[in-house]
Amino acid sequence: MSGPRLYTEEEATHQAYDIFLELAPSNLNEQDVETFNQYREELGFIEEGEPDEQWQDFVALEVEADHFLQVLVGLEFENDDVLFAKILISRDKDAPFCHILWKETE
Repeated sequence: MSGPRLYTEEEATHQAYDIFLELAPSNLNEQDVETFNQYREELGFIEEGEPDEQWQDFVALEVEADHFLQVLVGLEFENDDVLFAKILISRDKDAPFCHILWKETE
């Protein structure tokens, strides 16, 4: 028996970004959505990496580093980065899962 069928990090990152774009208008305030859309071409960033420890406080499952990817979506301004979403996405093709921590609204 072979192991789980995994998306590549690049595929999972694309999926996470697509989910972010789809859900952002419902989860961010209007100003944040406008700011992101205005600056994403030149200042936008998407960083993927190993999930950090914080996820265990939010999800009731074992976050295995090789089965999950953490994706950060934001804007990189000269004086300050703005993080709009921190996404935990499963790389397992047979066990889809995605959880997003959205930017707090002021």
